[in-house]
Amino acid sequence: MQTFPPNAHLTLYRVCYADTDCMGRVYYANYFVFFERARTDMLRAMGFPYSDLEARGCFLPVRGCDARYRGYARFDDELELLTWVSRLRRATITFVTAVRRKGEEQVLVQGTVELACISEAGKPAPLPEVVLSSLGPFVHGPDSSA
Repeated sequence: MQTFPPNAHLTLYRVCYADTDCMGRVYYANYFVFFERARTDMLRAMGFPYSDLEARGCFLPVRGCDARYRGYARFDDELELLTWVSRLRRATITFVTAVRRKGEEQVLVQGTVELACISEAGKPAPLPEVVLSSLGPFVHGPDSSA
């Protein structure tokens, strides 16, 4: 049984037909859309909707991502997307999202997405200090130094 950080953010999502492939399973690439939904929901809940970050001149393109598939979800499954920060650096944030059916322990898919902060001009930029200080206490990972 996998354990999750006590401060992991929970997003609920019901699988719609458009999420699935011809076998009725969630298409593998759609989990990356779920990861984005979960991390933007987490940031919004913490007071940092992407639109506010962009207004501060902080743009967060994906620098790297991966996923480990251990099972699959089907049409109409209600999913729990558990998200936390595993690494927070001066200009990067790494999010982890675990996907499981609501009420079940088995993780179906777990993904990691690293975002890099850039300016509107596309140049590397530090994350706003308020973001670093707000997210810092919620980091749960092997390398969480800023």
